[in-house]
Amino acid sequence: MTTNARVFLVDDDEALLDALAGLLESEGYEVERARNGKEAIEKLATIAPPGVILLDLKMPVMDGWQFLAARSADPAALPVPVVLLSGLAFIPNAPGVADFLSKPIDSSRLLACVRRFCGEPGREREGRPRPEQRT
Repeated sequence: MTTNARVFLVDDDEALLDALAGLLESEGYEVERARNGKEAIEKLATIAPPGVILLDLKMPVMDGWQFLAARSADPAALPVPVVLLSGLAFIPNAPGVADFLSKPIDSSRLLACVRRFCGEPGREREGRPRPEQRT
C-alpha cells in the first residue's frame, strides 16, 4: 500500500478541528484544515492531494452535501476518499463517500479509518516508535 499521510479536515467546529488535528499530528500525519465546503474546494485546488478527506455535513457557507456535489461535478477533481463526520447515527446512500464516523468521534475508530486510507505515516524516519496496532 502506498502511503499518503496527508489528511484534510473539513469542519466548522474549531475545538473539534484542533482536537482531531492534534491527535492525527501526534500520530505523524500532516493535517490541512478548512472550516466549510467552499474553503475546502479552494484549498484542494492549491495543495497536494490528501490521502483522505474527513468531512462534516452541517457547516455554514457550503455544507458537506454541497461540497460533495461540487466535487463530483468538477472533472479536474482528483479522486480522494471522503469520510463523513456527523452527529447523525447513520447516513444512507451517500454517493461518493467511502466511510462514515459518527460524532462524538472515537479516537481509535478515527485512527483505524485514517490508516486504512492513508497507511502508516513514516514514523521510523522521525525516530519515533511505531504505536501498537489498535483494533
